[in-house]
Amino acid sequence: MADLVVDDGELAGQVAVVTGGGSGIGAALARRLTDAGAVVTVADIDEAGLADVAAEVGCSTVRLDVGDMVAWEEALAEVVARDGGLDIVCLNAGIGTRPRGVSVADDPIPWMLDGYRSVVSVNIDGVVFGAMAALPHMEQRGRGRIVATASVAGIRPQPPDPLYGMSKAAVIGFVRSVAPAFLDRGVAINALCPGSVNTPLMPEDRRHAAKTMSKPEEMAEAICGVLTSDDSGGVWIASSPALPVWRYEFAESMEGPPA
Repeated sequence: MADLVVDDGELAGQVAVVTGGGSGIGAALARRLTDAGAVVTVADIDEAGLADVAAEVGCSTVRLDVGDMVAWEEALAEVVARDGGLDIVCLNAGIGTRPRGVSVADDPIPWMLDGYRSVVSVNIDGVVFGAMAALPHMEQRGRGRIVATASVAGIRPQPPDPLYGMSKAAVIGFVRSVAPAFLDRGVAINALCPGSVNTPLMPEDRRHAAKTMSKPEEMAEAICGVLTSDDSGGVWIASSPALPVWRYEFAESMEGPPA
């Protein structure tokens, strides 16, 4: 597909919810969508981060545990009642399991299970629950667009944090598999896979070692491009600021290896 181009006209007036909006990519996305004229609510469990983004951007906020389906239903009902509908949901909240300060070169086995439930709750439940909670509102409206922030770690191995890689692979698999059923209801769902991004989620020694790191603003622009594309079920790669955002194509045949 051609390079993504953001159509601000398609974003103007749209009611949008961004999870993980208290910092990093989510905060940058809240700014970008607001600049395009969208009506934005940022969601996070970081109340201080929410307050900072709201003060800067002028958007609404909601404290949300993305791993709680009931909380999702209540939060979206609040948005719809206040803003008159729901057009866009950006499922951006994410965490890793590697403890703060632990080198990416260290053995992950001793600490890996300590973060298992949390990474599943935020990175997998947060996408599945968010998409499913948004679907009835969007279907009633006759349209909707959802983008989940996955990662290139969901496609290639991620030895420094195997559970993070597992969770992002699950996001990619969910998006690709659920897309036809969502599209039958007028809702497009896609995934964006960043590479190394300079956010608080990035381990400190990986941040220093990375040759090139994208800015959160570059990922926000890429997500807006996916939102205004005509794609559904797509997995878009934003691996480096030196490369264009491109659509990853998976092998579809399971009949055997290439001749």
